Amino acid sequence: MLYRRLGNTSERIPAIGQGTWKYGENKSNEKQEIEALRFGLENGLTLIDTAEEYGNGGAEKIVGQAIQDVRKDVFLVTKVSAKNCSYKGVLRAAEASLERLMTSQIDLYLQHWPSKQYEISETMGAMAELVNKGLVKYVGVSNFTPQLMKEAQHYLDSVPLISNQVVYHLNDRRMEKDVLPYCKENNITVMGYSPFGYAPKVFGMNGFPEVGTMERDVLNSIAVKYNASAYQVALNWVLRQEQLITIPKALNMKHINDNLNALSWNLDKDDLEQLDDIFPISKYHPIN
Repeated sequence: MLYRRLGNTSERIPAIGQGTWKYGENKSNEKQEIEALRFGLENGLTLIDTAEEYGNGGAEKIVGQAIQDVRKDVFLVTKVSAKNCSYKGVLRAAEASLERLMTSQIDLYLQHWPSKQYEISETMGAMAELVNKGLVKYVGVSNFTPQLMKEAQHYLDSVPLISNQVVYHLNDRRMEKDVLPYCKENNITVMGYSPFGYAPKVFGMNGFPEVGTMERDVLNSIAVKYNASAYQVALNWVLRQEQLITIPKALNMKHINDNLNALSWNLDKDDLEQLDDIFPISKYHPIN
């Protein structure tokens, strides 16, 4: 298993986690979702990412059931919704998440999106309070610009901001222009979500409708070289960034095996250059 340091802490966590978006939405999928998470845990994927918004709390309940007897081995990430980012709202949301997750502490608590209703000072004040109470170990954000990260750290005071979770895949490299450099400079771990983007024809999953024949052919030719799949090439490409952890959604054991098999090799320089040519960062604009 490939491990990476979390922010400026001494914590080392898996470079690939288990994402749970869409979990808990359908009762009939509950058994499969729990089994998938357990399978991932048994194979070293001990980072689990969830949120109170996923399945209206249903995903957190699934995670709670899956980790109950192995909680000490799991690095648990969840998020407070932007609509709950008042001072009291954050405290209430954290308590509710703890109850659904059946745990006494959240390892990493993130603000899911910047809030239009509440000031960062209010939200981060509550986050710091949760750390001081021991209900949260580390604090992070999600979908934040460098300016918002700077403000968040200011209001956290002595509590370090250690992570920013943002979208990152071959067809959306915006964060490389401003978010990633800021995070590297300030020892903030980037958690890239949706590493396969939108690419049904390339990866057999949702997305990348604009990926054309040429892009598919390049991904497939590179995959053959490594006895891998285009899906695994995309995941391996994301992990080339030392400051980055990724959290692909894995709905079943096959997805998890595919994720694990993307770890045993590295794309060489020529392949990385080829991917830069066909998925150029220049076609995207910085996040603002």
